[in-house]
Amino acid sequence: MGTVIEHGRTVISGKVVLGGLGIFSVLMTGMVLTFATGLVETLGYESRDLRGNGLTSTRSGYSWGLKTFYFAKGQDFFAEYETAIHKGSLVVHLYKIGSMPSSETPYHRLIAQSGNGTVKFPIQESGLYRISFDGTVLGTQRNAGGYDLSYHIRWGIR
Repeated sequence: MGTVIEHGRTVISGKVVLGGLGIFSVLMTGMVLTFATGLVETLGYESRDLRGNGLTSTRSGYSWGLKTFYFAKGQDFFAEYETAIHKGSLVVHLYKIGSMPSSETPYHRLIAQSGNGTVKFPIQESGLYRISFDGTVLGTQRNAGGYDLSYHIRWGIR
């Protein structure tokens, strides 16, 4: 019998798959090394609308980049933001993996007013850290009953 060709089916060889995985691994390693050496300072960007009342919350928007990263002692984490806060506040937390975000850490900032600014956290101990952004009912209008805000934020290492 001759060669049988199945309609609508594509066969990919193992060499193509392994080559693709190799290229992907090299690109990812290069990207991590570029960030780690400081050649590129931006690690991510996020644009969101947040609304919540304590029982329910809604999030819309998008985010790209790394939110978990290794920081060396002496580096500075930064987050440049633009906010529109109708009630509540935006909370910026940078916390070491293995711990929970807390207002007791030196890497916690509450942004309660609309505007532009930069949050800077000097890293005091090398380790793996995670960044989070969220809304909170705390702020200048504590009795407002929830939070309603939007933000654009870019973060990285300097």
